[in-house]
Amino acid sequence: MKGKRFQLAREVREDVERRLALAELARLAETTEELVREYCAMGLLGEEGREMGTGSSFGEGSLFLVRRIEQLRIEYGVSPAGAGLVLDLAARVEELENEIRSLREALGR
Repeated sequence: MKGKRFQLAREVREDVERRLALAELARLAETTEELVREYCAMGLLGEEGREMGTGSSFGEGSLFLVRRIEQLRIEYGVSPAGAGLVLDLAARVEELENEIRSLREALGR
């Protein structure tokens, strides 16, 4: 499921892929580098986060995910692990909605 979450996040800005350093990602997401590192360690940012090292860079999809995790954490009091679950479920709902739309089109509705 984590792959789906990151795939959907990546599609947000597929046309213009800008790479961000850890400090820039944290600044744009209005959080700390330490929290971004924690999210990476938890696997919330997909493969990009797992490969963190010196000179690591993140795509716009990671920025989207960090912003969503922060929104869930701050506005709704959801833990980072809970935020991962919420984002996984939202990705699955979107996937199912797309499948339903395709099936309706195939049936001519």
